[in-house]
Amino acid sequence: MRNKKIFLPGGIFIKRQLLELIKHTAINGESNSVLVIGPRGSGKTLLVCHVLKKLLEIKEVKENILQVHLNGLLQTNDRIALKEMTRQLNLENVVGDKVFGSFAENLAFLLEALKKGDRDHSCPVLFILDEFDLFVHHKNQTLLYNLFDISQSAQTPIAVIGLTCRLDILELMEKRVKSRFSHRQIYLMNSFDFKTYLNICKEQLSLPPEFPEKSFIQKWNRHIQSLLEDIKVQDVLQNQFYYNKDLRCLFMLLMLASNNITASHPYIRVSDFLEANKVCRMDTKANIVHGLSVLELCLIIAMKHLNDTYEGEPFNFQMVYHGELIGVF
Repeated sequence: MRNKKIFLPGGIFIKRQLLELIKHTAINGESNSVLVIGPRGSGKTLLVCHVLKKLLEIKEVKENILQVHLNGLLQTNDRIALKEMTRQLNLENVVGDKVFGSFAENLAFLLEALKKGDRDHSCPVLFILDEFDLFVHHKNQTLLYNLFDISQSAQTPIAVIGLTCRLDILELMEKRVKSRFSHRQIYLMNSFDFKTYLNICKEQLSLPPEFPEKSFIQKWNRHIQSLLEDIKVQDVLQNQFYYNKDLRCLFMLLMLASNNITASHPYIRVSDFLEANKVCRMDTKANIVHGLSVLELCLIIAMKHLNDTYEGEPFNFQMVYHGELIGVF
């Protein structure tokens, strides 16, 4: 699906608040930390990317700030996170084969390597932690503790921006981590109504004026207008709207509906919407095991038992057969 318009979340105040926070770090060397909280699809990442794009248009900011982007789904522990930070900061050669006693020492050495001239002139670093709540589950929350500790001290100026969908994120933090966090929080909500939702849908499906087949544009756009006025299609969209306002889910629904377009039927039909809705609502886990034989299901059950027994340790087919499969039968 194409994106002709960006539906940017939040008001002018929210954008300005985040922009000024990063700007103070980049230009004035002030350390800051903030959490951007909102449901999935509310535009947290989009907001941060939009603010960064605006900031990087300022020459002083572009030449002065370094960025580190981490994701809790990818950097599953502090060791992996530190390795990724080293790579993004281009400090692999500086670290080399050095051995550090702790995570804090390693992080302090990385930030010290970014010093320019003396301790009073350091290169500001912007840390963006997507899926922030997953970093809270790291052992002892060491990464978060050290980042927030540095942001409160007079060391290298850093800004830590966490993106999460957990409203109870502060309750998940350890006391020592929470005490070093600035407690700045920005909340985003999917506040648009169903009429706006329909307009977004229409915007995504309509053909733009620059489409090469001029004679087809009007026919297609008229068809889309009548399609979205159909009661069955509106029921599908309304169910999707109240089930999940995430625009990515809407785009997936529209993509599946438009996949059936062929030369023989060049327009999206109501039946295409109904079929796409079934696919979107399908239980993916149940779909994986659909059509498996009894023996295959028994193997899955046996593997689940072994996985619980050995707490994630590796096992082979022989262990499954002799240790569990006989018991299942």
